[in-house]
Amino acid sequence: MADQTAEQYYIDESGNTGDLSTVKIDSYFTEQRMFALAAFGCTLDQEFGDRWEANKTKHRIQAPEIKSKQAYDKPRFVLDLLDLLEAHDCPIFIEIVDKHFFVVVNIIERMIVPYVGECDTQPNAFWMKGVMANYMALYAPPELVHAFAECCQSRDHTAIRDLYKRIIFWAQGSRVPPTEVAEGIIRFARDSLKDFRKLPKVKAVERALPIPDKNPAGKLLWVLPNLTSFTNVYARINRFARKQVSEVTLFHDEQLQFGDILLHNKKLAEDLAQFGVRLSLKTADFEFSQAAKLQFLRSHDSIGIQVADVLAGFIARYVQDAVWGGTPMHPDKTAIFSRLVAAGDGSKGTGVNFVAPDNMIRFLGIEPRSNF
Repeated sequence: MADQTAEQYYIDESGNTGDLSTVKIDSYFTEQRMFALAAFGCTLDQEFGDRWEANKTKHRIQAPEIKSKQAYDKPRFVLDLLDLLEAHDCPIFIEIVDKHFFVVVNIIERMIVPYVGECDTQPNAFWMKGVMANYMALYAPPELVHAFAECCQSRDHTAIRDLYKRIIFWAQGSRVPPTEVAEGIIRFARDSLKDFRKLPKVKAVERALPIPDKNPAGKLLWVLPNLTSFTNVYARINRFARKQVSEVTLFHDEQLQFGDILLHNKKLAEDLAQFGVRLSLKTADFEFSQAAKLQFLRSHDSIGIQVADVLAGFIARYVQDAVWGGTPMHPDKTAIFSRLVAAGDGSKGTGVNFVAPDNMIRFLGIEPRSNF
């Protein structure tokens, strides 16, 4: 898509179930397994608005605010929307996240291979942690993920120590190839458990669990894919804009519960380089030399937010249906998904970024690509 830098980006999400550490085992992502966050850059002029309204009329959409579920059931409308975005050279940025995999990644990065220094952000380290996360997401029993979630809520030193032991016990009994991955998990988990035992209890707990955020009511939130997705999209926009984001405004759908947290995490992303943390990713640039503005809009007041909602809602529902629906996908929906994937240019940060196991990505007809 476009090479020029837009000054306005509209962002919305789909499939947000909040803190993943609170999801109960009896309803474990049965309906909303996938989370998606979509952004696109565009100056919404009169011509864009007129074509948006014309497309709604063409597809008999009468509601003043179109919802993503409604658009998903009208794939021809979404195809026309993609034509509109392409005609206006709008860069698109999408994060699609398998929530189960996201929790597993947190286990790997906090308990198995915790961050100790710059070596943990090098390509080899990213590759190794990715291999472990793929293996654990596929073969580890769900009870380990639920135990991690319970540890986040309880912050109990003994429960965390026991979880280390349970992870090691599972990996020791795993006979699924490649068994050397299980052996690597055992080795790293044992080393991390030794470090855990040496630390004072409070420090040990802090190291083993994700860094929590706090909502306006003061409640701690532990595993939030919307925050990671937002900061990654921001870094992707930073790459697309060649670090020139001082004139950029990010318009995000109104977030009564997460607005302050998003602002805080935006600032943390901008300050990463100052703390010596360097993430060398192909599709995202976390070395910010300038800061964009972040504002919140209500969806019914903004065509841009509605467009982002349609994009996020479509891809979250499509992947959910394609992987777990059990029925063939409508050809128009497959065409939309393929078009979104093909339109991206990773070197510029645009397109679809999958936070999911490699086997799921391949099932969708896409060959996984390294991002480091």
